[in-house]
Amino acid sequence: MTSIRLLIKESTRAIISPLTGGRAVINLKPTIANVYLTEYCNSKCTMCDFWKRDRNPNEPSSEEWGVIFSRLKAFGVEYVGVNASGEIFTRPDIFKILGHLKNMGLGFGINTNGTLITRQKAEQLALLNPRVVTIGLDGVGNDNYLLTRGLVNGFTKVTRSIGYLKNSGVKNIRIGSVLMQDNMDQWLELCHFVREQKLDGIRFTAYHEGYFHDEIQVRESPYQEPDFLEKLKIEIDRLLAFKKETGLLNNSAAYLKSIPEYYRKGHSYFPHPCLQGSNRIELDVYGNVTLCSFMTESLGNLKEQEMEEIWRSAQHRQTRIDAFKGDCTRCYLSCYAEENLRMSAKGFFPTMGESIAKTKRMLK
Repeated sequence: MTSIRLLIKESTRAIISPLTGGRAVINLKPTIANVYLTEYCNSKCTMCDFWKRDRNPNEPSSEEWGVIFSRLKAFGVEYVGVNASGEIFTRPDIFKILGHLKNMGLGFGINTNGTLITRQKAEQLALLNPRVVTIGLDGVGNDNYLLTRGLVNGFTKVTRSIGYLKNSGVKNIRIGSVLMQDNMDQWLELCHFVREQKLDGIRFTAYHEGYFHDEIQVRESPYQEPDFLEKLKIEIDRLLAFKKETGLLNNSAAYLKSIPEYYRKGHSYFPHPCLQGSNRIELDVYGNVTLCSFMTESLGNLKEQEMEEIWRSAQHRQTRIDAFKGDCTRCYLSCYAEENLRMSAKGFFPTMGESIAKTKRMLK
């Protein structure tokens, strides 16, 4: 029943939005939520500062997450993406938290760096039946893993974890990666790794210094240099060829083709209205409802309030409108940009194949 409701609601949104330029869905209640469970991380990624943070004792307990999930369900949420501003498996109570979702009949997927998954954890996870498991990976081989994510033998740990997951019966295992200057020679290698491991796909996202770093240094971006942009287009073409050949690259061709323009223009690039405020509910590691990972002002807290109250507030509505008009950070992370693209008038038909594939993944 949950899958049917999710399909109906998301299909309605996907059809109405392109027909109205997104305006009709600003006040359409989201059926999907993304939650971030912890700021603590065991990796030392060179592209981000998340791992420099200490474990915060004010993060909600597993019991409090249960309350939060119940309020999301009462609001009409059918699916929860479980993430972290760190690594979810650093939480000793992670399976209690995921168990709440299972017991409430909420579909869910997880994002992890894949280095802490043991055989026992893989078996526990399989019993909970996540719709998708996405593992962050930015290079093939231990040397590249050390270069990008700062862990010795990290690639060996990830490949071992993938084996545990597959042997335990976990379905829909995918790779998520960042299109960085430092790992450009690994983009296609990662695609080949996905094919060799018989995984279900790979999804890339554009790099954002403002997302991965707490403090931004004001300087000219190397991502805007002509030499880099020329090489970028060549590598994007290679990714598109792999996508056409295998179907394992989960990004839309339209998104990949537009990344050079985003890197060239930076935050002035705003090709489509942002519908994040109405597409998804986003919760930070303290249970605060925020617009997104960039617009982090608290719009309310689900440990203390019902989601309906927060959604109907003047503050939440105005924030949705501001983002729609581009009065925001103007990011191009694939998790947001791909959604805005497929719900736009120009992007609806070019991304239809990815929309159908995504729906199938969430309904499994």
